[in-house]
Amino acid sequence: MLKKQALPVILAAIILLAGCAKRNTEWQEPEVLDLVREIQVVGNPLDITFSADKVYLAQDQGGISVIDLDDYSHKWVTQIYAEDGSHITLGRIKKITLLPQFQRMFLNEVSATDRITILDTSDPDTLQYRFDIVGGTGGIKAMDSYPLTPPSGDFTMAVGYCSNDGFKYDRYDGGVFSENMFQILTPATASGFCLTDDKIYITCEQRGLFIYNRSDRSYLGEIALPGEAQKVQVQGNYAYVACRQGGLQVVDVSNPAHPVLAGSYDTSNYATSIDLSGNLAVVSSGGGGVYLFDVSSPQAPVLKQHLSDIGYTNNAKFYGGKLYVAARDRGLLIYEIDID
Repeated sequence: MLKKQALPVILAAIILLAGCAKRNTEWQEPEVLDLVREIQVVGNPLDITFSADKVYLAQDQGGISVIDLDDYSHKWVTQIYAEDGSHITLGRIKKITLLPQFQRMFLNEVSATDRITILDTSDPDTLQYRFDIVGGTGGIKAMDSYPLTPPSGDFTMAVGYCSNDGFKYDRYDGGVFSENMFQILTPATASGFCLTDDKIYITCEQRGLFIYNRSDRSYLGEIALPGEAQKVQVQGNYAYVACRQGGLQVVDVSNPAHPVLAGSYDTSNYATSIDLSGNLAVVSSGGGGVYLFDVSSPQAPVLKQHLSDIGYTNNAKFYGGKLYVAARDRGLLIYEIDID
C-alpha cells in the first residue's frame, strides 16, 4: 500500500525537476566582439567590399551604400552616371567587388538581364558607368575581382564568378572590352570559389568541394560534404567551407587528389558565407546569426563568440582588424575584435 501511495509523489517530483531543468546551450569563451557602429541602410545588404577608407554594400533593391570608415558618414546610391551625363538607375544588386588600384567596381545586377556592371570609382561621389559583361552571367552566386598578373596586353584585371554554367574567369581592359579566359563546367551548381596561386577550389552545393589545377584547369579531386557547400576560403593546407545545414566543414587539401574531412562545427540555421583572417574564421548563418571561431587547430574549431541576437545575417567579412556584418534587419554592424 505504501508503494502505491509513494508512486504519485515520485512522479510529481520528477515532473517538477524536469520543469526546472534548463536546456544546455553552446559553451563559448567571454565575449570578444564589441559593437562599435550600427549603420541602417535601405534594402537588404547582401555583399560587402572595401577600399582603403570606405566600405561598399550591395543592397539588392536598395542600390548600394558607400560608408566612410573615418567618420562613418553614409552615401546612398541608386543611380549612376553614363559618359553622356545621363542617369542609369540601379535595379537589384546581388554582389559587389572592388579593385581600388584600378578605380573599378564590379556589380552583379539582376534586373532585366543578369549581368556584371563595371563602374569607375575615381570620384566616389559620382560613380560612372563603364561597361556591362553579358552572356553566361545568369544566376551568379559568387563573384570576386583580381589584378591580372602579369598584365596581358591591354588587359589589367580579371573577374571570377560562379554562374549556372559553372565557374568563369574573364579579363577586362578597364574600358569597354572583356574576354573570357577560361571556363570550368562543374557537375553540379557552382556556388562559391577560392583561387590560390596554383589551385581553383569550387563549391558545388550537394556535390561538395571540387579542386582543379589553375594552370590547365584539370580536375584534381573532390569531396562530398554534409549539407550543401556554399562558399569556401583556403588557408595553408585547409579549406574552410560554409555548408548551409552542414555548418562549418574543414577539409584537409594537402593531397588535392584525396581531400579529407578534418573538422567541423554544427552551426544553427544555414551557414552561407565564410571569411578568414589569421587564426580567425567567421561564418554567417542566416537566422542563426554569426559565429566567430579560432581555427589555430583546424581540426577542432573553437567558438569564440556567437552573435545570436542580430537577426538574419547575409554576410560577414574581416577588414582592418574589425568584423563587418551585413544584417537584413539592422544594416551594417561593425565590431572591434578583442583577442589577445
